[in-house]
Amino acid sequence: MATQWVLVADAAHARIFSRAQGDGTLSLVENMTHAESQAHEGDLRTGGKGSVQESTGSGRHQPDPQTSTSEKHADIFAKQVGERLKQAVNDGEFTSLVIAAAPSFLGLLREQLDRPIEDTLSTTIDKNWAQAKPEEIEKLLNDQL
Repeated sequence: MATQWVLVADAAHARIFSRAQGDGTLSLVENMTHAESQAHEGDLRTGGKGSVQESTGSGRHQPDPQTSTSEKHADIFAKQVGERLKQAVNDGEFTSLVIAAAPSFLGLLREQLDRPIEDTLSTTIDKNWAQAKPEEIEKLLNDQL
């Protein structure tokens, strides 16, 4: 039987639901959070501009000044969500995927999707439904699909 997963996410929260065929009822599969993405920008910094130790060689450099700390944490969370999806598609946990995510986070997620995930992707929705109740998500999905 084909299993559809619905991922609703923003930079700090991601919920994965399994969607029943027929009535479209959602069942929670997993709830993921990223505490650093929820923190205030000022709380994430320890002072100064900081520097980054190179993983190869012995050099140090300043991090990209155009990328905020919260953007970096959103990227880290997108990678974590992407890894979870990769694991799930490899394990055959779903055969179809719908992603509804905040527009800026959706872009980060798309960068994490490899070919097997893209092959299962049926729809992407650039809306932030991360805080919506499952019943609301069901209705929104029915309106969108």
